[in-house]
Amino acid sequence: MRHGVIAGRGALLVALWGFLPAAPARAQGTQPLRKVELVRLLGSRAMSKAQVASLVRRNCVTFRPSERDRADLRAAGADDALFTAIDQCLRARAASRPTAPPSAAAPAPPPPVAPAPRPMVPAPPLRIVASQEIAALAGTEAAVPVQVYRGAVPQPNVEVILRGASAVPGGLTRDPVAITDQRGVATFRILAGTTPGTYRLTAALPSSGAATLIAFVTTPVTRPTPAPAPAPPVPAEALTQFTRGGGQHGTVGSTLGPVVLEVRDTTGATLAGQPVTFAASAGAVTPPTGETDATGTVRVRVTLPERAGPVVITANVGTFSRTATLYADPGPPHDLVVERGRAAVAGPVSVRSRDTVVLRVVARDAYGNRTTLDDFTATTSGRAIGLVSAAAADSQGLVTLEPRRSGVGEVQVSGSGLRAHVPVAVMLPDAPRPWALGARSAWLGSNDPWIKLSNLTGISGADFTLFGRRSFPGAVGFSLSLVGGGGSLSADRTTGGTVSVALLEGYGRAELALLPRGQVSPVVSLGAGGYRLKSDDDGRTVYHTNAFWSGGVGLDVAVSPRVTLEVRAERQWMRDKNVGHVATFWPLGAGVRVAF
Repeated sequence: MRHGVIAGRGALLVALWGFLPAAPARAQGTQPLRKVELVRLLGSRAMSKAQVASLVRRNCVTFRPSERDRADLRAAGADDALFTAIDQCLRARAASRPTAPPSAAAPAPPPPVAPAPRPMVPAPPLRIVASQEIAALAGTEAAVPVQVYRGAVPQPNVEVILRGASAVPGGLTRDPVAITDQRGVATFRILAGTTPGTYRLTAALPSSGAATLIAFVTTPVTRPTPAPAPAPPVPAEALTQFTRGGGQHGTVGSTLGPVVLEVRDTTGATLAGQPVTFAASAGAVTPPTGETDATGTVRVRVTLPERAGPVVITANVGTFSRTATLYADPGPPHDLVVERGRAAVAGPVSVRSRDTVVLRVVARDAYGNRTTLDDFTATTSGRAIGLVSAAAADSQGLVTLEPRRSGVGEVQVSGSGLRAHVPVAVMLPDAPRPWALGARSAWLGSNDPWIKLSNLTGISGADFTLFGRRSFPGAVGFSLSLVGGGGSLSADRTTGGTVSVALLEGYGRAELALLPRGQVSPVVSLGAGGYRLKSDDDGRTVYHTNAFWSGGVGLDVAVSPRVTLEVRAERQWMRDKNVGHVATFWPLGAGVRVAF
């Protein structure tokens, strides 16, 4: 009994903490704490128990707790750490007191100056959050929840009163009071009264005066209307389905059936006399409309279309539809169709190059649908074309042909008991001509920093070359040339004036055409040989003879099977045994070659 009284007293102290003066400033200073301030700090949970114990060790308390005080504090949430802090601070304060009065002759020490309290940020005020309108039927009980916050933190153990509830006719006799729970929620149970209307309720905090208005709307109780007559059964989409005939296969143009649809209502019972309409994505449904019989089913037959593939049957029942899929399969092989690329071959196959030719052979039924190809073979006749391979895969035959000479030949293919003949007309281009003769004229020059002769500042002029060329069919685009030529140049002396210089060259050159079968092909070249460079003053100004090497790029333009125009840009490195690097020439020329 005593423990119940103590617990009740502690709960009452915690519940009334909202009516006590605010103590944050005192708690943050150095003044000893009173019992009511400890109860307030423990009940508000603004500080943890460890923080409250730390505050007691710093400020101590103004009272020596009795058994009753200890029971009240424990009921408010105090733990052993807090009681230990209280006992320690009281013992420390008693030990610091003087044991004997001070001597009369000695002056009394000045009282200690208490430090100024730290400025505190005021705590946000309490506020109430509630629905602006609560509705209930007259004569019933309604729940009115409200929630108390300090800032954004729900506040437990706060007393809330609902004023105006006793003014509802036939309602409560006095305004109810409730305490918020750990979520800060207080719920009032009030009577809606006997008179419908709108009543003004006020949820208020007696401790702070915070309040909010709630409109309490009571509506009359409607009399129950007589139960309507049972609705007629309606088809259920989840229970209605095709029970037979779906997934059937048939040859294009044939008729499949029966396809059976079963209709059930929402209770699961079969539904008789239900109208149903049918449609097909291809082909036809017979009959297109009907009604379910006594067993709730309707039967139709489907005529498949001429095009092979899936056929979707749609049954429209009331507001929904159900579908079933049938399959039109290709008919027996009727024709063998030979295709080149993506197009069917009509007439002879024309061949204009030496590249191999691939023909595709497929079997089709009477409606043009591709069907199975069995026992596939292929042969050729005539010397213009040769058979490389013939194989069947994925219901098609692949025939690879090799052109051999210009003329006419024929390909015979057979499969699935059918035969087809395809004439082939071959017109091959002229055989490549490996030998060619050519001539080329070029402008060339050299100046600083490409010229390394101390007595000259630049050399420029023109040269003319003749060459013989040999290409190699096995190495497509590769050729070797022997080149000989000469040029007449003009050299600028460092002392002023010019002197004529004769250039003689003989070298070998390798070239690679990057697009040898194209009308226009890029070309790269690399060569090496010997040269002689001699001025007309009997070589007193310039006389050098030794090896050089060259590299360049250009274009070949085929104007006919035998005639090709050449454009070249090269770089020639001239060296001498005693001098080293003599000069670097940059020939830019054009020429022509004729194959034979």
